Amino acid sequence: MHFVSYWDRFSGVVEDDLKDTKTSIRDVHATLLNLFSADTVLIGHSFEHSLYALKVIHTSVVDTTVMFPHRLGLPHKRSLKSLVADYLRRIIQDDGHDSSENAIACMELVLWKVKDDLKGKK
Repeated sequence: MHFVSYWDRFSGVVEDDLKDTKTSIRDVHATLLNLFSADTVLIGHSFEHSLYALKVIHTSVVDTTVMFPHRLGLPHKRSLKSLVADYLRRIIQDDGHDSSENAIACMELVLWKVKDDLKGKK
């Protein structure tokens, strides 16, 4: 398989990461099925791209681009980096893309939003 672009700025994946990989999409699906079920809530940022690339359909998804919409509306979306800076008051992605850092940031943003919404209902 030949890739035209790894979109490494967004994916964090470079050619050397996949050079000797023999993993198929079926292998990935099997791994994912061991990690979550239909009842698992998946949290991410602009998550439709990841799900599409993985060929996964899942009905319980929380997307931070939906929870924190851009002021101009769709198709505009705020970056995860700007959301974390504005709401969590810290900097992420300073050393490039890091999937773990992004996943943690998404979970923290969702928790922040839920707590903030609950404060408003008191």
